[in-house]
Amino acid sequence: MELNRRDFLKGALATGALAATGTALAACSPAGGASGGSDAKATGAEGSSSASGSVLTADNYQDMKWSFEIPPEPVADADIAETYTHDIVIVGAGMAGLCTAVSAAEQGADVIVFSASSKPISRGGSNHAIGSKYQKEKGIDYSPEAAREIVKAEQTAGTYLMDKKKWERWINHSGESIDWTIDHMEKQGLKCCLEPGYTDPDGTITVPPASHNFYTDEQPFGALFGAPLEAHAYANIFTDDFGGEIHYKTVGQYLIRDNDNTGRVSAVVAQREDGSYVKYVANKAVVLATGDFSKNPDMMAKYSPWAWENFKDSLTFGDVDYDAELVYSGLMPGDGQKMGLWVGAAWQKTYPVPPMINGGASGPAHGVISNFWGLNMDIHGERYQNECTNFAYGAISVLQLPQKTAYAVWDKAYAYTQDEWEAFGCCIDYENGIMPSTPEEMIASWDAAATEGKSSIGTGATYYKADTLEELVEQMEGIDKEQALATIKQYSAYAEAGLDEQFHVNPDILYPISTPPFYATKITGATFLTVCGGLRTNDKMQVCEEDDTPIEGLYNTGIMTGDFYANTYNFVMPGQNLGAVCGTLSYLLGRDLAEL
Repeated sequence: MELNRRDFLKGALATGALAATGTALAACSPAGGASGGSDAKATGAEGSSSASGSVLTADNYQDMKWSFEIPPEPVADADIAETYTHDIVIVGAGMAGLCTAVSAAEQGADVIVFSASSKPISRGGSNHAIGSKYQKEKGIDYSPEAAREIVKAEQTAGTYLMDKKKWERWINHSGESIDWTIDHMEKQGLKCCLEPGYTDPDGTITVPPASHNFYTDEQPFGALFGAPLEAHAYANIFTDDFGGEIHYKTVGQYLIRDNDNTGRVSAVVAQREDGSYVKYVANKAVVLATGDFSKNPDMMAKYSPWAWENFKDSLTFGDVDYDAELVYSGLMPGDGQKMGLWVGAAWQKTYPVPPMINGGASGPAHGVISNFWGLNMDIHGERYQNECTNFAYGAISVLQLPQKTAYAVWDKAYAYTQDEWEAFGCCIDYENGIMPSTPEEMIASWDAAATEGKSSIGTGATYYKADTLEELVEQMEGIDKEQALATIKQYSAYAEAGLDEQFHVNPDILYPISTPPFYATKITGATFLTVCGGLRTNDKMQVCEEDDTPIEGLYNTGIMTGDFYANTYNFVMPGQNLGAVCGTLSYLLGRDLAEL
């Protein structure tokens, strides 16, 4: 397709492409499938049905059964139409499953892949890596030693609940892994781009350029659409270079674990589009790479209740689209997670499972993943935080507000606080992707958004513009107008004095709101992308039982990997999901499986 980059900027970058960034790192794997689709209400254990009016207590809650915890009846041998036998069976043709397949196959392993999707599937495009050859070419020092501070900040944000051993494997092998990916992608005609980092004026969550994305001339927006390109490239490599088979539109039903669910996982039973059943026998390993469980209301309610309460009205249920890419209403139904639970796998230790969300107050972004650093207010017309943070933490703050609603206010002069405004998809040297926007182009984009009454890039924000602050506040629906005007004037006084006496924002980014015209936005809620986690997984990607004993023959990878994240996916290391669990750990898993 042909794109005029400057024209794109004029019509699209009112907020630094905040919403577009929100789609960059969503879930990486499609469902390989399991029976059940959308689950309904909790099903009571015998004598404890919720329908009978039983009350949950500390003594009986573990006796209750959710619908997703009840396995399906096994398929009779006579109803199995076909059986395939390979050393390694991978369930799911997303980034994680296909990366694992290529890594294993190139070491000579016998691998087959099947997937509920009709094609290779993934979403987003940013791959975080530490110490890649591309970074070194650009003069960026981001070795594991140089990454120590940001890694510590990330693990502290997760209150050290995550599995640091899996992190160690990612950190120490991510450079090797992304270099391997770059080489493979280049052979498939994909180019590599390195996105800008994030500079925190306080230094706390500063991270250098580390998100690698892949693009083509026809699809230059690698940060947003590069992951599907990668997935297709991996599929081509697996089938064309290594003679591998991928069976699409094949939905996994359940695992077979020998010795009455106490021995090795030896096979998967699946159902094809025509309704026939097929068995995949694994001589060495079954790998689950089936995506998240955000399309399953019961699993959301049990395992990610905070996200469920905040997003249940925007999630949709019913039929599952196994080809879903950039959607924000739920992705996959937890097929692999359910299959694992049915054969004795434990759930991850970290509770609840963290969501991946973003948003924050909507306004000109100093860095494409930042919250708006200028004045943020709630419906009472009052400030509610130190505004200098990123858009994931900003989103969490918005969700805690009355009516989950935030307002942002700035003036024309704000456009000139930067010589160039980064656009989502930029490369660090701006050779490719969308070019940076000038201050004048930023003003034009704000004017266009205000004329339309909303952002032209789909942030969900309502835009306002006026020549006086009084007129601006009068337009801002739902806010306490008198208090809002007082707050704006107080904020400007803090900026003029260079001292924020309320939330103590770094004085380097305090700017008075005094130069007309004036702009404002209103936004409600945040963008939901996925939930990150699932089955208990050790650092070798083995699925484990409650006592941490690995289940022989069973592995999982990708977004469903348990205990890699905690609290929330916060984008402090942008591209971590694709780069770590879907990239490096999948690459290492494939290599390890080939050595079995």
